[in-house]
Amino acid sequence: MTDSSNTPRRVSPSAWTTLTLAGAAVGLAISGPAAAAGFGNGPEKLWLAQATEGGEGGEGGEAGASAGGDEVVEFLTDLGLIEGHLRAGVALYRAGLADQAATHMKHPQDEIYDELSYHIADFGAEGFAEQLTALAGAVEAGAPVETVDAALADVLREIAEAREHANASEAAEAQAMVAILRQAADEYAEGVKDGTVTELHEYQDAWGFVEVAREQAVHMAGEDDAVEKAFGEKAVAALDEAREALPDVSPEGKTLGDASILHSAAAKIELAAYKLK
Repeated sequence: MTDSSNTPRRVSPSAWTTLTLAGAAVGLAISGPAAAAGFGNGPEKLWLAQATEGGEGGEGGEAGASAGGDEVVEFLTDLGLIEGHLRAGVALYRAGLADQAATHMKHPQDEIYDELSYHIADFGAEGFAEQLTALAGAVEAGAPVETVDAALADVLREIAEAREHANASEAAEAQAMVAILRQAADEYAEGVKDGTVTELHEYQDAWGFVEVAREQAVHMAGEDDAVEKAFGEKAVAALDEAREALPDVSPEGKTLGDASILHSAAAKIELAAYKLK
């Protein structure tokens, strides 16, 4: 992985048209975040990321990779990224790949959690260092799958509580989902070359991040509010189209896609979010 990180920004055009919206989506689908330069924020509140060269810059580079410097979006994004690592690790553990699973576990002293802890304190949420330690310990000790699953559930419960403290709008939730997907695309670009896995850990991170986005999309699709429900359904559909890129957490022997598939999903979800408040 590289030492640079994505630094998204918010830009504003003078006017918006239907053609501009379509062009933004197509440009992002083809070129990823770099195509976002020159598009901005109109009534639809699209947030388009400006990418720098390289990937996410290690675990520290992942944190805060969200739109516009919005602290709520950054907090949701960071929570999603750490959740994605853990989901990938536990999926590998269930598949009998304990050694690979251990590399995705996180500890309180890891940079990604250390940075997240400041956000947790800012929002008055409870930290989950103890639960992280218990999950990592269970994986490293070769505990029964049921024990590891229970430990993951404890962490996810704490992450859900932390999200509640953010009091995020549906628009902020969607922005964080897009940021997580773009991080997944960066990881995927590093881990997959010409349809073949070259860096397994990065591919698995991408898989975990997309799983987090899918969970959030499914949740929103189940809401009663018609606008949120419609957005969630469109987000699920976009992620379904991206399945060919990430068929499984352990894709040995399978021909994979290209990172542009994930950029396309992110663009479609961002476009679908313009009615959210």
